[in-house]
Amino acid sequence: MSVDAQPRRCGGATAGRWGAIPHRRLLDAVAAAVPADRLPRVETATVTHLLRPVPWQRRSGLVSLVSTAYPALAHRVATVVDGEFPGVRIATTARMSGRDDRDRFDVLVPSGRADEVLGWLARLWQTAAEQVGPHARPGLRTPAARTMWRAALLVANGSRRRSQVRVRVPDPAALTALTQAGDALGLAVHQHVRRGNSYFVTVDDPAQSVQLLRIVGAGPHAEAWVRDTAA
Repeated sequence: MSVDAQPRRCGGATAGRWGAIPHRRLLDAVAAAVPADRLPRVETATVTHLLRPVPWQRRSGLVSLVSTAYPALAHRVATVVDGEFPGVRIATTARMSGRDDRDRFDVLVPSGRADEVLGWLARLWQTAAEQVGPHARPGLRTPAARTMWRAALLVANGSRRRSQVRVRVPDPAALTALTQAGDALGLAVHQHVRRGNSYFVTVDDPAQSVQLLRIVGAGPHAEAWVRDTAA
C-alpha cells in the first residue's frame, strides 16, 4: 500500500457547536477513541457507504473513495481496501480543504478498477448491515453497532442541536442499519424522511445522546455537552 501522507493529528470535520462544546473538539475525541474491539471492515463499509456519492476527483488516473479530515481514519480504510486488492495502489493524500483550514485525506484507487472496488464495498456494507441486525450473533452485534455509529458520526453531516444527536444518511438502507445499531446499544433511534430523498436518524433524548457519545468514545465531552443542554 502506498501512503503519501502518514497519519497525524488533525482537526475535526466541521466547525460549529453542540452546546458549549465545539463540534470539532467533540469529533476529535471520538476520532481518537479506537478500542481494541474495533472492527475495521465494519468501519470501512460505513464510511464509504455514508459518503456516497463519492467525490470522484481524478488525479493522474486516481479516484477518491473517501475524503476526511481524520488521517488515521483514512489510513485504516486504505489498509482494509489494500488487503482485499493486493497490487492496487492505495494512497492517502493530504490536501487543503477549501471550506476550512484543515487538511483533507483522500483514499484513492486507480480509476480503471474503481467499479470493482466499489462493488466489493457495496457487498461489504451489506455484511456490516447484517452484523448489526436483530439476527446477528450477540457477541458481534454490540461491537459492530458501536463501530458503525462511531464511523457515522465522523463522516456524516451531523446536527448541532443542543438536545439530540442527528446524522444524515444517503438511503433507506442506512436508516435501517443505524436504527438497528442503536437498538443493539439500547438506544431509541428515530428515522426521518424529508422531501427530496433526504434521510436522517436522530437520538432525541439528551441522556441517550450522551450515552451514545460515551459509547463511541467522546468521554467527558459528552457530559459537558448535556450539562450545557440542561442549563
